[in-house]
Amino acid sequence: MFQNRISDTASRLLLVSAFLLYAGTMTAQRHGGGFGGGVPGANNRPTGVDEKDSLRDFHHALAVQATSQQIAEFQALIKETEAAKARLQTFLQQQRKAGGGSEPAVTVAELDESLQHSRADSQKFVEGFSAAQKSGLKDLLKKLGKAESDLEAGQKRLDESLQAENKPNAEIDSRGEDLTKSLADFSGQQLALGREMGVVLAQGSDQIFNLTEVRSPVSIGNQTIVVAVSGELSQVASQGTQRTFKLQTVTDLSDLQQKITEILRAQLDGGRTCGERLAVRQATIASSTPASLLVLQLHYERWSCVRQAGESTSQELAEGDGSVEMKFIPVVEKANSLKLETKFSRINATGMMGESLRSGDLGDELRDKVSQAILSAVQAGANFQKSLPPAVRDFAVAQSARFQDAGVDRLGVIVDGQLEASDEQVNLMASQLNQAMLAQGSASQPEEGRTSVPAR
Repeated sequence: MFQNRISDTASRLLLVSAFLLYAGTMTAQRHGGGFGGGVPGANNRPTGVDEKDSLRDFHHALAVQATSQQIAEFQALIKETEAAKARLQTFLQQQRKAGGGSEPAVTVAELDESLQHSRADSQKFVEGFSAAQKSGLKDLLKKLGKAESDLEAGQKRLDESLQAENKPNAEIDSRGEDLTKSLADFSGQQLALGREMGVVLAQGSDQIFNLTEVRSPVSIGNQTIVVAVSGELSQVASQGTQRTFKLQTVTDLSDLQQKITEILRAQLDGGRTCGERLAVRQATIASSTPASLLVLQLHYERWSCVRQAGESTSQELAEGDGSVEMKFIPVVEKANSLKLETKFSRINATGMMGESLRSGDLGDELRDKVSQAILSAVQAGANFQKSLPPAVRDFAVAQSARFQDAGVDRLGVIVDGQLEASDEQVNLMASQLNQAMLAQGSASQPEEGRTSVPAR
């Protein structure tokens, strides 16, 4: 999600450039007098587009855009502020349970330290800005500075109440709520600053949410593949406090695609000593939207086994090579589950092999085993318990599914659906998406101890 949203700034800059070029072209088309001579001075007529304003926006976006280092610093900063929010809530809940006598989960000293670190690192982050960034962001920096001062003042007032001898609960409660609001405003100003710099995190008011990619291992027989599921929520309706989103998940099956020969070989090879045997020589699978097409190169053998005088002897009756093409179409069933409609689209085999594949149990067995192996990976796209944040995962409904080429011959499955949630649930979802993104950022950039944002 994070990388996708960072690219919004670059996209916006390209759009501004294209718009300016388009505006100039349209001026010539509208006021150029057709194919021949134009009206003198026609190009000076107002077009409704102030090119100076557009260029100013263009240069402003360039000047304030975050560097790659600032992006990483901002991730750490927001993560620290979110941690401070969590500690404050835990601390206030402890205060409301006065007289518990148990060891507090968060002490006053720990809360103060967390809030101080959040404010200090925010200051260091800003101190590292270039002169152009400080100039272009001065209004937002002023608001952030005020929010920081209010946060510090709120922290001191709460500390004074806690240090008082009588500790009136109503006063502590009131000052705790004031500090919660100050911290929320401080966090909001940080997010607003990041948005202006092109470092965008999710907010509950957004109409489009990019889902954090979830990578899960899937076992198919004795083989394990990794399936990656990403997606997007886009708002299509809103009524009162209820919001409706179009949901689309994209499941990357490239690992299945690369290992399909080994997977199906393990599923089909070996087995019976007597009767019919199939061995996989080669397997390939690719998209044929909305279906996928599997091509299997097979070796066939048929053996007869006879038991005489306590001993078993076997004799090969037939063997041959052939190929089959199988088509898979994903279908959404109830309870957000997927099934595969599977059929042979071509059987290239003769003799006993051809007869058994077309009309015998061998063909049915082959189709069922292959279909079940692929279905295990495909179902990950409709598993909303893994791909969606906890706040909304129970409100999503899958409606349709299709295979699609995900680029460079990469097989993917797209699941389309719908999600309905309240404003409160969407706000919580936005917070959970940010936490997941920040956790991913930390995993990809291991840190030692607490992150400190260096000043330049």
